[in-house]
Amino acid sequence: MSSNGLVQIQGLAPIKQEDRKSSKVMLLFPPEWVPTAPYLALPSLTAILREAGHKVVQRDINIEMYDHFFTMEFLIWVKARLGMQLKPLQDKEKAGTLTEREADQKAVVEQAYAVDVFDLAERAEDAKLIVRGERFYQAEKLEGALNCFREVMHYISAAYYPASIVFYPMESNLGYRPGVSKEVFACLDDEQVNVYRDICNQLVMPAVAKEKPDVVGVSIGTQMQL
Repeated sequence: MSSNGLVQIQGLAPIKQEDRKSSKVMLLFPPEWVPTAPYLALPSLTAILREAGHKVVQRDINIEMYDHFFTMEFLIWVKARLGMQLKPLQDKEKAGTLTEREADQKAVVEQAYAVDVFDLAERAEDAKLIVRGERFYQAEKLEGALNCFREVMHYISAAYYPASIVFYPMESNLGYRPGVSKEVFACLDDEQVNVYRDICNQLVMPAVAKEKPDVVGVSIGTQMQL
C-alpha cells in the first residue's frame, strides 16, 4: 500500500520471446450470421495470436454451413432424413394414433419429400456460382439465386420440423429462446429441431479431429449463435 492509502499492484514483466510457449489454436465462428458481412473479431484475434508466435487455424463455420447446405450431398442427406421421419408418421396415421401436431408435421414432411431433390440441388449449386461470379451484377439472376437459397432453407426446415431455418440469419427459430440458459442447454439435446448438431458433427468435429488444436475458441456475435 502506498503512502496515500492506495493499493498498488506490481506490473508483470513482459515474457521474453524465447520463453513464450507456442500453442496451436483453432478459432471458430458459428452459424447464424450474415454470410455477406464477415465478422472481423476472429481475423483480428488471429493476427494478434500469430504475431505472438501461435499457430492459428481459423474457420468460418457460418459460411461453410451455407456452402454445405447448398450441395447435392447435403440435400440428398436431408431427403433421407425426411423419409425416415415420414414412415413412422404414416404408420401412426394407419393405426389411428396420429396426434394433431404429428398430422401437421406429416403434411410438411410429405410436401418436402415430393420435391425433386436433384433439380433443387443443381439449382442451388448454380445459385452459388451466380453470387460468386459476374452474374451477381445481373439483378434478375441475383434475385433468382437468393430465392433459390430461400427455397432450399425451407426444404431443410421441413426435416427439422417445427424449426424454421431461414436464409437471412438471426431470424431462424428452433423453438428455444437463445437468451435463456436453460433453454439453450435443452436445445443441445433436441435432435429433432437442432440442425446445428448435425452441422457440428459434419463440419466441426472432423476439423477438430484433423487439426488437433491445443485450444479451441468460439467467437459469439449474437445470442442466436448460442
